[in-house]
Order: sequence, then structure tokens, then C-alpha cells
Amino acid sequence: MIIIKVLQIISANDIGGGAAHVLNLCYHSKHLFSNVLGCIGEGTLPDKAKKMDIETVRFSSKCFINGEIQRYVEENSIDVINFHGAKAFFTHYFINKKIKVPTVATVHSDYKKDFLNSKIKYYLFTPLSIKGIRSFKNHICVSKYIQDILVQDKINSKKFIVNNGIDLDKYKNIKIDNIETNNRLSNYEINRNESRKKLNINEEDFVYINIARMHPVKNHIGLVEAFEKISKDNENAKLLLLGDGVEEEKIRKIVKELDLKEKVIFLGFQENVDKYINIAHVSILTSFSEGGAPPLVILESGINKVPVIASNVCDIPDCINENNGFLVNPNSNEDIYLKMKKAYENRERLQVLGKNLYKDICNKYSMENFCRSYYECYKSLI
Repeated sequence: MIIIKVLQIISANDIGGGAAHVLNLCYHSKHLFSNVLGCIGEGTLPDKAKKMDIETVRFSSKCFINGEIQRYVEENSIDVINFHGAKAFFTHYFINKKIKVPTVATVHSDYKKDFLNSKIKYYLFTPLSIKGIRSFKNHICVSKYIQDILVQDKINSKKFIVNNGIDLDKYKNIKIDNIETNNRLSNYEINRNESRKKLNINEEDFVYINIARMHPVKNHIGLVEAFEKISKDNENAKLLLLGDGVEEEKIRKIVKELDLKEKVIFLGFQENVDKYINIAHVSILTSFSEGGAPPLVILESGINKVPVIASNVCDIPDCINENNGFLVNPNSNEDIYLKMKKAYENRERLQVLGKNLYKDICNKYSMENFCRSYYECYKSLI
């Protein structure tokens, strides 16, 4: 096996799916290659990495002009530099001709939609991000959808596809049955009941959960408007919203206007999403676009044996079907409502769908497959 040392460069203030992707890669690939996490600017990501015992280096926000990265690469025998996210791509645009080792961009999302949350950012940063992406000769795409975007935009490069993965060992002891053989409640069920009680969720309540940053592309507004119809049909319906972001105030206002404050529960950003997923009957993702395949929330829901209602976009139909969940048109609030209703009316079958999704994820999306795919990419580059 070739020993490869990789510098993973990302913004220090990244707290989204890209950051989780990189942390998973650094932590779980140690038996395949060596990683250093290079964080640009100020933010909490380096602290999180250090708690995971991931070697970390900080670069200043001026690293694109002061030579920090080039010096670090030369002094630490780096073999490959992997850039993640708009700030990292922008940095590469300025320094790529000064770097003597192979570089590659992992493209985590549709870069033309990353800044829809702000008109100023959209018109200022989107062109810079695209310039950065075009400065690479190699791209790692987190889905076929992302690869297709690069091809459509006539970005000539060597392209690899690496699907997301999840750590199966972390979940191997999860119990889905409510009662153990000695007729006592399992620890799983005790913890689940305690979590529901803290959130004022009754045993008869039917719970939907959405885990996503509050950004226009995630379509929270369509979800909330569809949920209003469900709540009129079923008094015991509840919706958990995990995540934060620029759209939160707008979403809260709509929830208030629709008189849903007692039924829609805002939980903000959470490190441990598993305990909330286990409260829910079904997970729901109504995004207009998703970069990663599968989105991490689908992996997290499936590994907890909770089925998913997910947008019929990008690569999602490759992992979600009628045997493990429901596909929905995110542009139709009526379709979102109908799929939520179908899940409610078929609640006795949801456990079967959840177990099927669990099996599919174990077979296709292990962390070992994820890390080995990256190893093959790096080996090809050097």
C-alpha cells in the first residue's frame, strides 16, 4: 500500500455537511492514508477536530497571498492537497501555480446555489467560487449529479465520484425492538421515552423530523405549509426542525402565522441528532437540491432504522424507493402533504421500511467504502 500524506483544506467556520464529510474522512481513514486538517480563518472546526484527535493546522484568512500553505506543504512532505468549499476553492485559484504537489477539489454541492440565502453573497461569491473550481485539474464529486453539473459547465478535469458513508460500528448495538426478552423496557426505549417527554410529545403523537440548515435550497417553507394541512387532518402530528441558519426567523414567523407553534418544535443545531431521529416515525427532506449522495440525513435516519420522505432530485432516487421510504416532488406542497399523509396512514409499515433502509445503507454506504474510494483517488493523483 502506498503511504500518502494529505492536507485537507476547509474553512474553519464550516459547520455543515461538508465539515462532517471531512471530519469523517480524517478520522476513519487513518489505516489507509495520513491526514492533516488545514482550517482557513476563524471558527470552531479546528477545536472539534482536535477533540477527535485529528492533526490540525490553522491558516490565516490571508493565506491566499502570504504563502502559508505553500510553506507548510514543502516543510511537512505533503503528497496531495484536497480543497473543500468555496473559501478553499477561492484560495486555490490564487496559489495553484505555486504548489508543486497534486491538488483536487471535493465538490460537495451545486456551487451555483450555495449563496441563495443572500443576494449580495450570491452575486459576489458565486463567480469567485466558480473561478476557484475551474482552477482545478481534478475534482472529487460527492454524487453523479455534481459530476453532471461540472460536465454541463464544460469544466475539463479528471473526475472521481465518492459517495458519502457512515460508521456502521457506532450503531451496531442499536436496538429497534421496544421490549427485551425479559419483558422490561430496553435502554433504547427508556431514553426514547425520556426525550419525548422533555419535548412534550405524547405516546400517541406522530412525529416527523427534518434535519437541515435553514437555507432557501432546503425548502423549509414548503415543508411547514404542507405540515399545516397534515396537522388539520391529525391533531396528534408533530414536526421537529433541527438546524439553524439565515431562514430561521422567516420560518418561525410562518409557523406563528399558521398557528403551529405548539406542533412545530425548533431544536436548533444539534451535535447528536440520533436521539431526536429515534423520537420520530419518519424523517423528511424536502430540498430543491442535494449535493451529496446520499445526503447525510438519509444515512443517519436509515442507520437508526427510521424511513425517509425525500425529494426526488439529484441522486436521491438511487437510494430511496418504495421499499424503504417515499419520494416527493419538492416543488409541490400538495405532493409533500400527500406523502406525509401516506406515511401517517401506513404507520404500521414504517418499521419495515426503516429496516429495509438500514440494510441498504449497510450494504452500500459503509465508512470503509467511503475512505477506500478516497484512497483510490489519491493514489491515482500521485
